[in-house]
Formats: sequence, structure tokens, C-alpha cells
Amino acid sequence: MNKFWILRAGLVLIFSFPVFSQTNGNSDLKTLLNGVVIVRSDIYPDASDPLEFGDQDLSRDVGSGFIIAGNRILTNAHVISESKYLKVKRFNSSKYYNAKVEFIGFDCDLALISVEDEDFFSGVEPLEITEESPSLGSNLLMLGYPEGAENLTLENGLVNRVERLRYSFTGLDYRKVIRVGANILPGYSGGPAIQNGKVAGIIFEVSQIQGNTAYLIPPEVVQHFLKDIQDGQYDGFPFVGFTFQNGNSESVKKYLGIPQNLQGVLVNKVYPNSSFSDVLQTDDFLYKVDEAYLNNEGGLLEFTGRTIVDLIEPGFVGQKLTLYFYRNGKNFKIQAELKKTDSLELYRDRQIRSFLGAGLLFQPVNRALFGKESQRVETALRYHYSYFIQDDLFKFTERDLILTTLFPDPLNSKYLNYRFKILESINGKTPANISEFRDYWKKFSNGTLVLKFRGVGLPLVLDAKTVRTIDLRVRKRFDIKSDESKEGK
Repeated sequence: MNKFWILRAGLVLIFSFPVFSQTNGNSDLKTLLNGVVIVRSDIYPDASDPLEFGDQDLSRDVGSGFIIAGNRILTNAHVISESKYLKVKRFNSSKYYNAKVEFIGFDCDLALISVEDEDFFSGVEPLEITEESPSLGSNLLMLGYPEGAENLTLENGLVNRVERLRYSFTGLDYRKVIRVGANILPGYSGGPAIQNGKVAGIIFEVSQIQGNTAYLIPPEVVQHFLKDIQDGQYDGFPFVGFTFQNGNSESVKKYLGIPQNLQGVLVNKVYPNSSFSDVLQTDDFLYKVDEAYLNNEGGLLEFTGRTIVDLIEPGFVGQKLTLYFYRNGKNFKIQAELKKTDSLELYRDRQIRSFLGAGLLFQPVNRALFGKESQRVETALRYHYSYFIQDDLFKFTERDLILTTLFPDPLNSKYLNYRFKILESINGKTPANISEFRDYWKKFSNGTLVLKFRGVGLPLVLDAKTVRTIDLRVRKRFDIKSDESKEGK
């Protein structure tokens, strides 16, 4: 069970809380207030998307954000990730302005949005972001719009820990966070935490099990995001790309031909197509990265509280590191380039891609599916998805496909037991992705389609006449005008 809530709110309540000022005067406070905005993300059903059939209501996500240099607004990725109509409003203003997403970082839950109308930024001083996390025990001023309230709220916070946690937005990325004691509610997402007049973190999660506990994205992560996008695209944080165990065993070192007094870590697994997949192998003994020597636990030999992860993660895609390691008794020094790990990008994937044929809607298993159908996805499939990376399942296909929806028709109603099952093959072929599945469907649909699903004994069999009949009736009945497939770019 997830122990954290991302701070997403619906626009339902309007109220205000007492104001606690951490500033030196009214002018400083006014500057802060003017720089914090409410971010409203309206999510309309897409008439061309069969996945949204039957969902005719407007839904809204409401969060917070703040203005930074260059007439830009920072907020959380989870606030705007599904937006079809985005707008923002400043403190003490009644006017909403249209906005658009410029950059989004799923791996750090950050997004940069812009407003074309320059009047929005008139008279506003952008907020400055610090370079380092606030110290333990220090005070913060938290600003945001809780529960979608139109009134800006300020709340005192106390820094009680700096640690690493899994970001719940993706369920994958394990990064530095700042834990704060504060009464934070949904809607604060994307709001700034202020210390000495500067942004010292961005609010993004609250704990479900600990009262009055919130989490901030630290300034180091925010600065990395902003530097990354300077070339016009977001590449993301590099992934360590391998697992390791401690190097304490002297007998193992002797067996592998490693100098007895040398400290370092033993590589267990290297992920395919990762930064070091062409360099490291299982049982390599890594003892140095660039100029930093490692201890037997994966920390730095010169104690700083940092680890090997802290040497790699702050880097940028394309940056080069030099690795020093032993393999089969021989010493190696090899340079490697940090890069994206494709399998992890697939895991974070939130784009809706689908294929509709014979009233059967197929979709890749990805984050978008679990957000939309989370209550109906089987436990077995959840487990499979959770271990997609850990168990190397990405080696076989880009992403498993499942049958998510049956558009009702007399000729396909008997196939309900295939819903939410993983597709194993179509006419003996295992598609690597939804595009290849579409091609196979078109190739074989003039004859007989044979669809096998994992865990189901009998295949789903459709002849050409049945496919054509269902297609015509379903498209007419449900007014589906789109092509058979809807694929993300």
C-alpha cells in the first residue's frame, strides 16, 4: 500500500487559514504572495478516445505553483499531467489566464508552464530558488491553495529530516526529499516552501500514516530540472543502472582476485541499455567513480554522508564518468556516458495508446492504465507490473497488452472473462507493442483471428465476418469516428 498521497485536489471548498509570516515586513510578504498562483487543470472527456466512453463529466485537478525568472511557472507534474485545459490565477486576482505545459519531468514530479498573456506577470517579482536544502530544525513558510480554495494559505513548517524516498507519482523514482512537520492538505501541490525569502523546496506529498507530515522536492532536484531544460528538452535524471552488494567479504575478494584491503562494492545486476551496460558486468568490483573512492557499503570512503547514487544521479544525460573496477583479477579504468534507460521510461509512461477492433479495446500496461482503471485491474496484473523492471520482463516486449474494455455487442459479450488478461499472442505472433499488434490484426482479420491470453486455456477466436459485423455496429452505436488505433507519439 502506498504510504503517501500526492497532493491532488478537486475544486470543492473555499476557505482560508490564519497567516503566519516568516518575512521581514509587509513588502516582503506581498512579493511572496504575488508570486504564488493557483493552477487549475480541467480534464474533459475526449470524444475521439474510446477509453473515455461513458465518462461525460468534467473533472478538475487543482494545485499550486509559483512564478520564477523568465515569466515561467513551476508546479508539480501530477497537477497538470492529464490536463486538457490549463489555466492559472494570481493571488488577489479574479481573472484566470490560459496556460500551457512547456516541460514535464515525470521522474521528479516537476513541470514548467507558461502564460502567453504578458499582463499576467505585470508587477510580479519572480521567486528565487536556493541551491541547497534547508538545515534540520529550521523553519519554513509553506504557501498554497488547499482543497482548491481560491484564498491563498500560509502555514508554518519545521524541517525534521532530509532523506531518500520513492516518489509516489511514478512509484519508481527514489530521490531526495525534505520531510516537514506541517498541516498540509491536498491542493498545496506545487506550492513553494520559503526560507529567508527564497524557495527552499516544493510541496508535493503528504504522509498517510503520520499526521502533520509533508514532503518537499528539494532545491537540488528543482535546480537539476531547470538546468536540464535549458537546451529545449527534458532528458531526465540518469539512473544508476545496476544493483550491488557490499564488498565486506575478504574470501570473495580473494576468489575474484581483488586486493584484500581495497574497499568497494560487488555488482549484482546491470540493467540492459543503461548507462553502464556496455561497461560493467556481474561480479565486477567497483571501487572508484571519477575521483571518489567507495567504501564497502557503497558510500564514499571520505565520509560525507553521500553514496554512489549521489555521484551519478546529480549528473546529466550525456555526461561522462570514469569507472574503476576489478574483473577476473584485472584492474580496469573505463569511461561511460550517462543516458536514459528506456525500460524505466516505459514504466513511467502515461500516454494513452489503444487499439479497437471487433468492439475489443486493447491497451499497453502502463501508468496511464493504472491511473484510469486502478480499481478494476487484477491483483496478478498489478504484481506483474510492479516487478516489470525488477524481473527483467522488459527484455521480452516493450509492454504487455491487455484487453481493457468490451464495447457491448451480442457477438462479443461471451468474451468478458478475457478482460484485463495479458495478451500472449495473435495468430501465434507476440507483438512487441500496440503498433505491431495493430499490424498483425489487419494482416489476419481477413481470415481467422486467434488471440491467446496468459492464464486462459481457450483462445478467443473471431472470423472475418464477425469482426466486420461487430465493428460496424459498435462504431455506429457509440459514434466512434476515430481510426482503429490511438497511439501516443
